[in-house]
Amino acid sequence: MKNSLKRFFTLGFDRAFSGRGRKQFAWLVGILLLFFGVIYLVSWFFAFPEPSDAAAPDSQQGATGGDVPMGRLLQLICLFIDPGSVANVTPELRWFSLGVAVLGLLLFTGLLISVVSNMLERRVERYREGEIAYPLENHVVVIGFDEMVPMLVRQICTDPRYGNCYVLIQSVQPAAKVRNRIHTVLDARQERRILVLHAQRNSTEELEKLCTTRARGIFLIGEANEYDHDSLNIDSLQKIVAIHSKTRNCPRIPVSVLFEYQTTYAAFQISDLAEEWRKQIDFHPFNFYEEWAKKLLVKRSYEEGGVKVEYPALDRDPITRESVQTVHLVIIGMSRMGVALGVEAAQLLHFPNFCRDQRLKSRITFIDAAADEEMNFFRGRYRHYFDLAPSHYRDLTHPDEDRILPPNWDYGPRTDFLDVEFEFIKGRAETPAVQHLLAKWAGHPTQQLSIAICLNFPPQAMAMGLYLPDVIYARNIPVFVRQETSSALLDLLNNRLKKEPLNRYSHVFPFGMLANSFDLDRRNTRRAQLVNYIYDYKGTYGTSPSAAPSDHELRQAWDKLPVALQWSNFYCADSVDIKLRSLGFGTASPIRLTKEQIELMAKVEHNRWNMEKLLLGYRKPTPEEEILCRDKAVRKEYKNKRFIHTDIRPYAELDEGTKDYDRCISECLPMILFQIVCLVEGK
Repeated sequence: MKNSLKRFFTLGFDRAFSGRGRKQFAWLVGILLLFFGVIYLVSWFFAFPEPSDAAAPDSQQGATGGDVPMGRLLQLICLFIDPGSVANVTPELRWFSLGVAVLGLLLFTGLLISVVSNMLERRVERYREGEIAYPLENHVVVIGFDEMVPMLVRQICTDPRYGNCYVLIQSVQPAAKVRNRIHTVLDARQERRILVLHAQRNSTEELEKLCTTRARGIFLIGEANEYDHDSLNIDSLQKIVAIHSKTRNCPRIPVSVLFEYQTTYAAFQISDLAEEWRKQIDFHPFNFYEEWAKKLLVKRSYEEGGVKVEYPALDRDPITRESVQTVHLVIIGMSRMGVALGVEAAQLLHFPNFCRDQRLKSRITFIDAAADEEMNFFRGRYRHYFDLAPSHYRDLTHPDEDRILPPNWDYGPRTDFLDVEFEFIKGRAETPAVQHLLAKWAGHPTQQLSIAICLNFPPQAMAMGLYLPDVIYARNIPVFVRQETSSALLDLLNNRLKKEPLNRYSHVFPFGMLANSFDLDRRNTRRAQLVNYIYDYKGTYGTSPSAAPSDHELRQAWDKLPVALQWSNFYCADSVDIKLRSLGFGTASPIRLTKEQIELMAKVEHNRWNMEKLLLGYRKPTPEEEILCRDKAVRKEYKNKRFIHTDIRPYAELDEGTKDYDRCISECLPMILFQIVCLVEGK
């Protein structure tokens, strides 16, 4: 019993005074009341005069026992908080009063100062450790912390669309470490907008402290080097949705979710969220490598520290219907960046000369020391494409091993109608055999060669980019070198910082840096929304729209769209520039296209669409399934549940209704480009 009481009081005291300030204050009040209560009981052994008579030296009230309880209480309080009151009591009470005053000094004054000081110190300590949550609104929430986050925060702080809003970062890493890392990329004014909360992102209680229901945007990044990164992000997203669903009149908050692995990312490109989820959040999945692939191949620009890099297009010379040119992209290193770049290129590299001569295909070549293993992974992941298209494999370590991998004949006699082909070469890029191949390709008269070096080790990638065959630099072949943290070295080498004339490395470009990796502007989204509007308009009115609607109308229709269809519109929108270049318009948008141009672009669009669906996991039906799909209900079931799409076929085999949709989007290419130009110029 004795030990239990001792444990109760000592443990309670230690917990209280090591915890939050309100617990410390509660214990202080309790101790004061306890001691004051004891003193008050003891005081009944003495006679206290009325307060009005206590100051009179000749008063006999205290000796005669004339006592008033309220007077006793008031005098005890005065003695407890003011030791100077001892001089005003009668001689019989001075020793007792002195004891009360001493206890008051020890308990009230000393303990109070100690508690208040401890509360302030603990408050400062809790702030430094990121344990204080603030009632924020209209802020940006960043959940997780890795090497991308400081650059993302800098993008937010320098983007005028975000104003001066607070940026709240939640992470399991020490708050001091997070602040120190942020300090290296922000100025003093921007740093004042940063708040850090040390917490787990898979805890509902901790997520509620982020005030996500009142935020203007959420970036769910995750922590660095997590084994189950993507699963934890989905778990956190689920908890955020649950929090928002319990809040009345909660606005629909945009949530950007980073997926570390491209397989997970691809799954969310073809899978829709639950209806309840879509009501609560505006879901934006993104992958670092695909974001950079789009930045390199679609946006074709990058800016950091006032230095803007303009990336050349893979089709530097427009490839028209009559052209004999083809695009050849060589990717050295089948890393995650290399694979993302190859897949994005396969979505884009579709040209009208293939409609004239089906031998004129775009080629994507992977070179890797373990190309045989990586090829098997790649072919397995995108097996439905390789079921229809042949691919080429060469082992430069064994010159005799050179073979064509044929398509799967289960899909009928005519399957090779795709306009992009893949090639896999096993070998180290620095070997003479590979160097000889690169030099040979650079001198090919009808190939527009580009080289992307996607090795995982940045210094090795740099060395490879600077020591390629001389003919590559002499012919100004674009060389894209994967870097990780900064582009400063390559910028200096190719004189971009000095803006000097062309030199040996003028066409060597850095990419893949952590800075500005996330696309915060809405240019690409606006294009995709316009594509969706055009399809909807065609489905409703049977014709093409003559003008674009308001932003509100675009967003309203977009928000109702399943995630899979949103991504399909994104891929279609990405191809607008390259299509117009192939018609010879460059950046100048035509007023309208001719019927011949519309029909030609419709064929190109369908070739692009075939590739998109195959890479996303859809497949062509077998001849037996073709017969079954004549039934509309079966066809719908096959498409939605089995990912079998009957429109994966040559353009000439489509029915006229399907062709009209391709014609419709082709007819509206000038309108899409015009709207984006107006958006950029602020009109």
